[in-house]
Amino acid sequence: MKSIRHLALIVLAAVATATAFAAKPIPGPKGGKIVTTDSPHVEFLVAPDRTVVVSFYDKDLKPVAPGGQVVSAVAEAKTGKANLSFNAKDGSLVSTTPLPEGDGYRIVLQVRDNAGAKPKNYRVEFHDEVCGECKRAEYACVCDEAGGKHDH
Repeated sequence: MKSIRHLALIVLAAVATATAFAAKPIPGPKGGKIVTTDSPHVEFLVAPDRTVVVSFYDKDLKPVAPGGQVVSAVAEAKTGKANLSFNAKDGSLVSTTPLPEGDGYRIVLQVRDNAGAKPKNYRVEFHDEVCGECKRAEYACVCDEAGGKHDH
């Protein structure tokens, strides 16, 4: 019985330690959200005109021009789903149409390394209000509570 209690304490301590050392979000150079954990990094940014800008970076967060990557997105807005396609512009990929009005919805970003590659999907909870602590749009917040429920 005593060994089970010790084992339980060890497991709890390991979980607490792993949670404490969980990776903090990487701030995107343009003010967006870095959706990848490894390089090449992908930054998701909503521009003032509500178009989505997807930029690529190396391990040192130096810009990398898009090559053969294929990007698409689906905005799951309250008014219905909207499909976004992208074109190259100024060293990034920019959506050809803006996001639907409002916020508080999920955007699924799909990135393929080339047209024939398996897609990688990234989910972004889109909230465009500004975080009072880090001064970034809430979807790109890098505060300690980023990704969870917090009041800014």
